[in-house]
Amino acid sequence: MKKREAIAPDLSERIVIVGGGFAGVTLAQRLERLLPTQIKIVVLSADNHLVFTPMLPEVVGRTISPLHVVIAGRQLTWRTKWLEARVSRIDREKNEAHYLRRDGTVASMRYTQLVLACGAAANLEEIPGLASRGYALKTVMDAIVMGNDLIGNFEAAATEPDAEVRQRLLTVVVIGGGFSGVEIAGHIADLMRAIRRFYPELKHETPHVVLLQEGNQLLPELHHESLSKFTLRKLRQNGIKVRLETSAKKVDSVAVHLTSGERIETGMIVCTVGTETHPLIKGLGLTLEKDRLKTDPDMKVSGTANLWGLGDCAFIPNAYDGRPSPATAQFAVQQARQLAENLQCVTRGETTKPFNFHPRGMLASIGHRNAVAVIYGVKLSGFIAWFLWRGIYLFKLPTFSRKLEVAISWACNIPFPPNIVQLRLSKEQSSNAGIERAETK
Repeated sequence: MKKREAIAPDLSERIVIVGGGFAGVTLAQRLERLLPTQIKIVVLSADNHLVFTPMLPEVVGRTISPLHVVIAGRQLTWRTKWLEARVSRIDREKNEAHYLRRDGTVASMRYTQLVLACGAAANLEEIPGLASRGYALKTVMDAIVMGNDLIGNFEAAATEPDAEVRQRLLTVVVIGGGFSGVEIAGHIADLMRAIRRFYPELKHETPHVVLLQEGNQLLPELHHESLSKFTLRKLRQNGIKVRLETSAKKVDSVAVHLTSGERIETGMIVCTVGTETHPLIKGLGLTLEKDRLKTDPDMKVSGTANLWGLGDCAFIPNAYDGRPSPATAQFAVQQARQLAENLQCVTRGETTKPFNFHPRGMLASIGHRNAVAVIYGVKLSGFIAWFLWRGIYLFKLPTFSRKLEVAISWACNIPFPPNIVQLRLSKEQSSNAGIERAETK
């Protein structure tokens, strides 16, 4: 049966934002304040919510609930039209964005200005075999599944008679020693240590987290050797086996094979390196630079009249230092604020301004109530940096209700152990559980 196509009625002016992450939501919020109400604002997003990605490792570590790091887009804006749909094609000649609804039907929407803020996709194809075994951490479902499967490996190990298999199940390999890698390694190590006492069958087993870093130091983004060394020391004190100047060559069903010829048997592989261009961006036929959409200094996509790039999917020069903007939430938010002003200038016929932002700093939580930070050039590490990390991100977390929920969860996590419930997430698993219950009656 042929899919029906619906076309939204034409309006005089409409700004369409593709993507509901930090960049897209911040842009919509600012446009609501700056633009007159007759200019329509629409967000087309594959999900109906914003994911507060800096706290995803805490979801894996079971210190906060998955629902604490997601906020419905409709609750963050007041006059923006938010549509849960996946954009499939952009018709630049007709100024139309074509998208797929949840029921599979196709629709299109005309735009006056189109902002591409669809982010980047995880690439697990760089290492042979990783796509079938590797875990990425981009969405809240990634975090839920990772934590759930980690608990599942403990449950499987508790009934496993073979000692080698038990050790494999209790070994996690994290590929990548940047911000994401050290944060997820630290939280996984904390979780494994905290839940071990609930498995007396494994009292003679030692869970392991192995962190592989291709370079010769951790957190190279910080550009501070002393903080990199502090991170290395604290991770190792936390029981994490950090392997510098080590990279994975391939992955099979039971192990990670290193370029050195060694192999590490593991029950879980987490990959925090490797991104690829979003499929929508690939299909536009526009100029890419380092797999990102090339833009002019004012964030207009190079060679276009009414397309704009924003966030991780765009290669945006920063007038402050002449360097390309890194793919971080801090930069995405600032780009969105500047682009909102530029779009206001466009509607008034005024000259747009280049993106110019002085980074405030960077923070990374490395587990065991330790963190490292550089704030306006001041270096911090240890418990103070960890406390600062929590304070800053709690402040940045949208809505008061989410702030309160996370604060309560953190408080409860101090005296109480983490939740070790393993959920049956897939429909197949749920069906199997129903069969088991029926057989026991």
